[in-house]
Amino acid sequence: MPARSIGSATISFGLVSVPVQLFSSSESKASISFNMLHKKCGTRLKQQYTCPKDNEVVSRDDTVKGYELSKDQYVILTAEELKSLEEKATSIIDVVEFVPLAQVDREYLEKVYYLGPDKGGDRAYRLLAEALKASLAGVKRGEGADAGRKVS
Repeated sequence: MPARSIGSATISFGLVSVPVQLFSSSESKASISFNMLHKKCGTRLKQQYTCPKDNEVVSRDDTVKGYELSKDQYVILTAEELKSLEEKATSIIDVVEFVPLAQVDREYLEKVYYLGPDKGGDRAYRLLAEALKASLAGVKRGEGADAGRKVS
């Protein structure tokens, strides 16, 4: 079965833009999920939030989100504050620097994707892929005389 694209984007570096398709590096596993039911009548159970201090069920309207600074000490965030923290969705992959794969620590890789050319991007994608295979140099950002110089 051929791989299915999970999305499309544009790789952008400098004045170059390459339309690409994204493919997941791992297969998603079909899994079965179960619901919790009341044994006596077979009705699906509902999840409830309870306050251990007041020993009462708390409605969703009476909940807020908080970040734990230390044990039992929280910073409460409003809906507006949480919304301002959200990153704006974009379909542009802005490449800042190319580096050899060996220099990337695996702890910084959350998920790996494969890329392929999207419609109209075959030639540009092929040139990008060949350039990456031919050279392990990246672009160094710095100040002074060596600013923007290639490093191996």
